[in-house]
Amino acid sequence: MASLRTQTERPGLIARLRTWFGEILAELRRAVKPTPEETTQMMLVVIGFVLVVALWFAFWDVVLTAITTRIDAWIESLQR
Repeated sequence: MASLRTQTERPGLIARLRTWFGEILAELRRAVKPTPEETTQMMLVVIGFVLVVALWFAFWDVVLTAITTRIDAWIESLQR
């Protein structure tokens, strides 16, 4: 009966933390650092993507500002 209870119990906090840190260290040992060329290439991709998104938002900002300015002028002309 006692053996059944020990099989279903969870390990203590210290044992779980030790296992968790051990798994983290094992994963860090498997990690591969990118080469300087790969880092430069990834950085350029990110910068390019940010520029494309910035241009997209700038385009819509100009378009929507023009539309709202015309609507505002139209409403003012109706009130005169």
